[in-house]
Amino acid sequence: MPEEKIGTIIHVWPKAGAAQIELDHGILQVGDRLRIKGHGHEFVQDVLSLEVEHRSRSEGFPGEHIAVAMDQPVRERDEVFIIRRPKISLLTDE
Repeated sequence: MPEEKIGTIIHVWPKAGAAQIELDHGILQVGDRLRIKGHGHEFVQDVLSLEVEHRSRSEGFPGEHIAVAMDQPVRERDEVFIIRRPKISLLTDE
């Protein structure tokens, strides 16, 4: 599945298990799958919720700082990639 770098982690709240992502480009939505890459670690997780300026939202846009719960520990300057899933059509030709 193709990946696209969408941002960088700029702040971490370790006790809360969350991180703030500076979104460089692309739209990040609840339900998207992310790959987090840092020095010595890499993992994939789904976005279950996100906040912008302490308000729950369903999506974030370029230029925004987005808080996301993290499944594993992360560090500032880790890179954030979105994994694009192929679109599946539910329509069948008969």
